[in-house]
Amino acid sequence: MERLFLLAARSRGLPVWMRYGATTLLVVICLGLRLWIFGNKPGLPFLLFFPAVIVAGLAFDRGTGIYAALLSGAFAVWFLLEPGGLLRITDASDLLALMIFLAIALFTAFLMEALHVALRRLAQERAGLALANAELARMAESRGTLLSEAVHRARNDLQRLAATLHLQAGAAAEPEARRALQDASGRIMALARINARLDRHRDDGQAVVSSRGFIEGLVQDLREVAVDMRPIAMMVQAEDHPLPMARAVPVGLTVNELVGNALKYAFPGEMEGRIRVSFRQDEAEFVLAVEDNGIGFDPGAPPQGSGLGTRIGRALAGQLGGSLDASALSPGSNRPGLRWVMRFSAP
Repeated sequence: MERLFLLAARSRGLPVWMRYGATTLLVVICLGLRLWIFGNKPGLPFLLFFPAVIVAGLAFDRGTGIYAALLSGAFAVWFLLEPGGLLRITDASDLLALMIFLAIALFTAFLMEALHVALRRLAQERAGLALANAELARMAESRGTLLSEAVHRARNDLQRLAATLHLQAGAAAEPEARRALQDASGRIMALARINARLDRHRDDGQAVVSSRGFIEGLVQDLREVAVDMRPIAMMVQAEDHPLPMARAVPVGLTVNELVGNALKYAFPGEMEGRIRVSFRQDEAEFVLAVEDNGIGFDPGAPPQGSGLGTRIGRALAGQLGGSLDASALSPGSNRPGLRWVMRFSAP
C-alpha cells in the first residue's frame, strides 16, 4: 500500500485539466458498469461509484476525490433514481441513501489525502535520516582516515628516532653506551611495529584490535627481525579477544621484552630451542605467557644483562593493574627453561 501511494504521488503533479478530466472519465466508466450490470433496475444506485472516488483520491488529490463524489451523486440522481432525467429526489429513502453515500465518499477523499500527507512526511523524514546517516558515515570515514594518518606519522617518527639512536650507537666508543643505545633503538622500533599492527587491525576507525592477530603479527615480526638463522622455533597460541589500544600497547611491549630476553639469554651460542607465546582468558583475567626451554636462570646468581627488560615488563604489568611472575618451565632438568606469566583483569 505504501508503494502504491508513493507511485500515486507522481500523478498528483499532472495538470489540473488532466486530473479532473481523468476523474470525470472514471465516474463515467463506473456509471457505464452500473448500467451494464443492472440496467435501469432500482437498487444500489451508488455502490459502483465508490471505486471512482477511491481511485481519484488515491491517484490525484482531495479535490478530485470530492469532485468524484459530487459528480457520482449527480449521475446517480440523474440516471438511476426516479423520476430520472432530473436532478431532483422525490423519495425520502433515496435522499437518505444519497446523503450516506456523500458522507462516506467525502470521508474517503479526506482519508486518502491524510494518507498522502502522512506518507509524504514519512518519505521526507526517511530522506533526512538517509542524509544524516550518510553524513555520519562520511565523518566516521574521515575520522578513520585521520587516525590512520596519525598512526602512520607516529610510526615514521619512531622509525626515524630509532635510526638516529642506531647511528649514535655505532659512533659510541664505550661498549656499555653502545649496547644501551642499541637496546633503546630496538625498543623504539618495537613500539613502531606495535603501532603498525594497531593501524592494520583498526575496526572502522576505532582503536580496538584482535588479540590473536595482533600477537601473532608481533611474534612474526620478532621472528623475522631477531631469530635470523638461529635454530629457534617460535609458536603462538592466542585466543581472539578485543583489546583497546590502551591495553594492546602494554601487551605488545611486554611480548617484545620477554621474547627479546629469551632470544638473548635462553639459548647461548647456537643452542636450538623453542619459544612459545600464549594468550587466553581465565575467568575474569587475561593471561599472557612467554616460555622457553632454554638454560633458565639461577635465582641466586647475578641477573643476566642489565635487568632492564624485566623491570620494564613488571612496570607494564603494573600499568595494566596486573602482575608479572617468573618460574622454571621444567624444574630439575638440565634445561629448566623459563616461564613468564602476566595476569591482568579482563574488561
